[in-house]
Parts: sequence; C-alpha cells; structure tokens
Amino acid sequence: MKPRTQPVRFATSLAATLMLALFIAAPATAATEIDGVRFADSVTIDDTTVPLRAGRLYRYTIFRVYIGALYVPQNVAPEAVLTADVPKRLELEYLRAISADDFRKSGNRLLEDQQEAETLAALADRLDTFNAAYRDMEAGDRYALEYRPGRGTRLLQNGTPLVEVPGRDFAEAYFGIWLHPEQPLSRRFRDTLIGQR
Repeated sequence: MKPRTQPVRFATSLAATLMLALFIAAPATAATEIDGVRFADSVTIDDTTVPLRAGRLYRYTIFRVYIGALYVPQNVAPEAVLTADVPKRLELEYLRAISADDFRKSGNRLLEDQQEAETLAALADRLDTFNAAYRDMEAGDRYALEYRPGRGTRLLQNGTPLVEVPGRDFAEAYFGIWLHPEQPLSRRFRDTLIGQR
C-alpha cells in the first residue's frame, strides 16, 4: 500500500497559497528614504494623520550624527511650524551611540542659549521630568519628539513612549532646539525640515 502523501501536499500547497494571498493583500506602508534611512510618509498623532514635511542628515563637524524627519500638517507655513498649536513630530534616527547624559547636557546647553532666564525658570520642573526619561542610544535607535495639542510633549524611544509633559510653552521651547528662528542647532537642518529650502 502506498503512503498517503497527496493530502499532505495539498494541505501544504493550500497553506502556501493562503499565506501568499495574505501577503499580497496586506497594505504596504509608504515610506521615504532620506540619506539611506526610511521614514514613513505620514504618522498618526492621536486621531490625526500628519504628513512628512522633510528630512535631512545632521552632522557635527565631520561626524554623521542622525537623520531627522519632521511631520507637520500641510497647511502650516514654514515660519509658523514652531509656534503653531498643531500635532507635530520630529523623528531622529541616530547613526552613532550617544549616552543619556549627553542628551541632557546638550539639550540644556542649547535651551540656555535660546531662552530667557524667566522662560527657563517656568520650564525647570518639566524639563527635569523630561530629561530623566532619556536613555542611552545605539546606532539605529530612534527618538521621536511629539506634540499633542491640549495634552503635551512626549518622548518616544523606538516607538515606545517614555514621558509626556504638559504645556504648549514646553513644546515651543523644546522643538526650538532644532527649529528656533534665530539660534537653532543648525540653520540648514532647520530650513530643510520646515520647508524653506
């Protein structure tokens, strides 16, 4: 008597066909490549779909540090990106390892250069809370800074929320590290992200 192999072959073939159909039917996530790093063409912040505005490589002297991508509604003019009370997200993929302490120190130093003493005093407690959430990062890790109107600014590491602090004033100050109109971290980086270049 011959072994019964046909039903097994049929079952295997059917399973393969179903898997292929599911793969074909699954919607692909649209993405844009920026300096070899892929970013989604849009993100969802609460119930709002927010499109990618632009992205760019950030260098410190000769070192490639990260690729940044900014998500902001299309109807927001470049000069209003920082101050508009709309959902926005700055996503950064790091190209080298950076310690949590370096994030805290560099962020504080830039804020001190950009903001008045009174503003920093008003932000101090929330800034301490935000800074405490930073983690060491390896090459390929991502941070996202995300503003949710009426709720606050949160920090996500590789998609996982770490902290959220309230206040539109905090969002404007912290996004200002990269988007400040007069003293951003890099004018070229800012101008590309907000759509002025």
